[in-house]
Amino acid sequence: MKTEEGWFVLYQPQYKAPCVFDLHERGLFEARPTVTKEYGARFLVGEDLNLKLQYLHLVEKSEKQGNTNYTHVLENGFVQLNEDLSIDESALTEAVPTSMVRDEIVAVWKEWFGNYVPLDEKGKVDDGALKKKLSESLNTQKQRLREFLVRKNGKWIYPFLPRMVFDFHHGLYQRMSDRLYPEYRARGGKDTEKGLIEKIHMFDRICESEDPDTFLKPDGTQWKGKDEIWDCWVGLAGSKAEADRICATLEVVLPPISEALARELES
Repeated sequence: MKTEEGWFVLYQPQYKAPCVFDLHERGLFEARPTVTKEYGARFLVGEDLNLKLQYLHLVEKSEKQGNTNYTHVLENGFVQLNEDLSIDESALTEAVPTSMVRDEIVAVWKEWFGNYVPLDEKGKVDDGALKKKLSESLNTQKQRLREFLVRKNGKWIYPFLPRMVFDFHHGLYQRMSDRLYPEYRARGGKDTEKGLIEKIHMFDRICESEDPDTFLKPDGTQWKGKDEIWDCWVGLAGSKAEADRICATLEVVLPPISEALARELES
């Protein structure tokens, strides 16, 4: 179960696999899928450092879509937290009628709150310390996602780089060799010229599948969207600062070359 775009798993108990969070997002099944437990809960953190307490519950329920009859449905919900991050138990009872699911939600909340949330001297949530901790956790989860995307997509990126770099050296490089690397260095870049050129072509390779109508990759799979493409690029570049630096370098170096090529074609 993937998270929504812009949200990351902050805390999830170590459920024995396969658990409900291993099931697909659509949540409809023609037969009961194999899970060790029919329900589960976890905390998510968003880009704006907001929190969500998500729960899933696999239930036996008949549903038909088109010509397909489904026997099991994965219910997906979110629990409203109070300002002090406590659970509104009356609202929880109303939203989640099944007691064992409610008990799981409360147990996960207690485990997360007790081990994660910093408190001040009065025993109240220390908002400043919590914000800092959430920011660190968000960055950690982003880094893990980026590393995963690099591993997942590397098979159709890395094998093509030698040919792309070769063609570049015998083509556009001749028009930008005096500006490309100096511009990159002037912006604080530390990599070698060879490393820079390889990163540029990694970026070029993943952007080949940026068509918003399909987001189709060369291996036949699809990106979730532009944010996922960007996260993969940051992973390939090594850091967001490096990814931004290379893009800024290209934004300066490429336009004059494009204009020169256009003039040559017109003449």
